[in-house]
Amino acid sequence: MMPGQGRFNISLYHTYRIQDEITIRDGLPVLDLLDGAAIGARGGQSRNEVQLQMGAFKSGMGGFLNANWKESTHINGGSSPDDDLSFSDLTTVNLNLFADLSSRENLVSRYPWLKGTRVSLGVENIFDQRLDVRDGLGNTPLSYQPDYLDPMGRTFRISLRKILY
Repeated sequence: MMPGQGRFNISLYHTYRIQDEITIRDGLPVLDLLDGAAIGARGGQSRNEVQLQMGAFKSGMGGFLNANWKESTHINGGSSPDDDLSFSDLTTVNLNLFADLSSRENLVSRYPWLKGTRVSLGVENIFDQRLDVRDGLGNTPLSYQPDYLDPMGRTFRISLRKILY
């Protein structure tokens, strides 16, 4: 790559699950994670998932964008439909920006201690999306309240990295 040139990349992935079953032990029923069974607290397995990744870089500066979408799921809760749980779609978007201050010659000449320094800013879950869980009556069970499932929500991160020579 020639000096001053930048780089851009983009990738898009779609996952479609045709079958996702688990047999815990011979003699027990097969758990179909795509049709009402679950092995975790976040519902069954999404049949469709989409992931987008983008990045742009030039002259020591750049950024990454990462977006993920998972289709809604459900859990069959028992003999009554009121015991069933529905889990909403979930889309999360993350953004990370960075600046390698060593590549900024005018700054390094004025402030030599900036040599080997990188500043990064990040935002995870930019739109503060949360999983919405409802039972058969339309209520959110106490243990599935959004703050219990995702106590962090949207988070901001600032970092400063210095390489010592």
